[in-house]
Amino acid sequence: KFGRVFRAGIRNNPYNPFASHLHVISRNSDEKLAYSSDSLKENLSNFLENYRLVTDAIDIVDAKIINIGISYSITIDANESIDITLQSVNAKLIDYFDIKNFQIDMPIIISEIQNIIQNTKGVVSLLELDITGKPAVDGNNVYSETRYEALRYINRGILYPPPGGIFEVKFPNDDIKGRVK
Repeated sequence: KFGRVFRAGIRNNPYNPFASHLHVISRNSDEKLAYSSDSLKENLSNFLENYRLVTDAIDIVDAKIINIGISYSITIDANESIDITLQSVNAKLIDYFDIKNFQIDMPIIISEIQNIIQNTKGVVSLLELDITGKPAVDGNNVYSETRYEALRYINRGILYPPPGGIFEVKFPNDDIKGRVK
C-alpha cells in the first residue's frame, strides 16, 4: 500500500563522515521509474533503525532519474532492408536499456552500445552515436526534472550518472532513433 523499493544504492554522505545516503527509487504502474513515497521512506527508515550502529546515520533520499535518448546513424548492406535492419537494432537497444538491467550509480559502457549496433545483421558500420539527456517535456512525453548533459559525464568511453542517479530510457519507441546514411 505504501509502494515498493525497486532499486537502492548507498554512498557516503559528503557532509557527514558518520552518515550514509541511501538512494531509493520505485516504479509506477507503467513500470517506469518513480520517486518513492514519503511513507515508504519512513517505513524503510524505521526498519533500518534496528540494524544500524548507534553512531551511524542513514539518510534515505530519492535517486536521481536520468532520462536519456539515443540516436545513431549506420550504413547497411545493400542486400538488406532498411526498415528491418533499423527495427532489429532498435529491438536490441530496447532490450539493453530495459530498466531491469540498471542499478543506481551504474555507468553505461559506450563500446557495449556500439557493439550491439555493429553486430546486428545487416549493419556494415556505425557512423554516429549520441546519448543525450531528455528535457522535462518533449512533445507529449514527460520526463524527470533532472537536467543531464551527457558530455560532461563521459570519461574514457564510460558514461556515468550523477551521484545517486539511475539511467532510464523512458519511452524507447520515441527515445531510440536510428537512421541509415
